Amino acid sequence: MPSWLRNQLSRAFREKDKRSIVMLNRVFYKYQNTLRQEDAAEEAE
Repeated sequence: MPSWLRNQLSRAFREKDKRSIVMLNRVFYKYQNTLRQEDAAEEAE
């Protein structure tokens, strides 16, 4: 997880900002999925 995302999530949890937590959670899973797709593409080559 990138440090900027970790910092934003920490702040959102501290401030109990549910909207930001949900949005950042979606960003994290989209980021993670993108990394997996890139790894799969590299392995296919």
